Amino acid sequence: MHQEEDVPLFKPTERFFLNAASPVPLYHQVEQVILDRIATEGAIGKMLPAEKDLMSMFGVSRATARKAYDSLLAKGLIKRKQALGTRVIGQEITEDLGRLKGYTEEMKIKGLQVSTEMVEVGLHLPPPKIRAKLRLGEQDQTLSIRRLRGTSEFFPIVLLRSEIPASFGIDPGEDFRDSLYRLLEEKYRIPIEWADEEIRAGKASAEEAQLLRIQPGDVVLVMERLTHTRGDRPLEFVRAVYRPEHYTFSIRLRR
Repeated sequence: MHQEEDVPLFKPTERFFLNAASPVPLYHQVEQVILDRIATEGAIGKMLPAEKDLMSMFGVSRATARKAYDSLLAKGLIKRKQALGTRVIGQEITEDLGRLKGYTEEMKIKGLQVSTEMVEVGLHLPPPKIRAKLRLGEQDQTLSIRRLRGTSEFFPIVLLRSEIPASFGIDPGEDFRDSLYRLLEEKYRIPIEWADEEIRAGKASAEEAQLLRIQPGDVVLVMERLTHTRGDRPLEFVRAVYRPEHYTFSIRLRR
């Protein structure tokens, strides 16, 4: 084994302070720090700390350290060998449907820089379909957030429309160009618990085509997701329309 391959991704003396009061699980906070480091140039082939060293660096239990590594392993980003340690083997994956993530987090995993163009933000009375999914009354408003998103390499990739009940108190004046999930969890302290998601093929409407810079009637991927917070309370209904040539969904199946 070449000596340069054993260069560590983290210095043994590095220390990281996690937010124990955050609704984001500790293992996920550890994983996010590692993902940010994996996304840097030259990360592939470098060694990650042993579990006991990871425990010291982040001040977490062995179970938390192991769960963070298990998640990275499932994404195909690291490889673990007994007596040889844990090594970074990849930086880019397709979207894994086995875990609930937002667009920003998915692009970070790929090591790509997110580009966002705001289309529209405001309070309104949602249409009946969305009102029913969010369990709202006829006069209950939602915060509607429409965004075009892509990367530094391709833009736009997806048109997103998020509908959040106004009762959650999200300020329409927020900067929604970054991660919506991070804003909800870290600033507004609203934990994201689970979601139902449907993906199907569709045809772009005239407005969708104009925004996505394709032709009306072109085939698109349509994803609709209903996200819940504690108590199974609906938090967000999002409709995402993707240009299929730039996006792939994947899931690992076992029998």
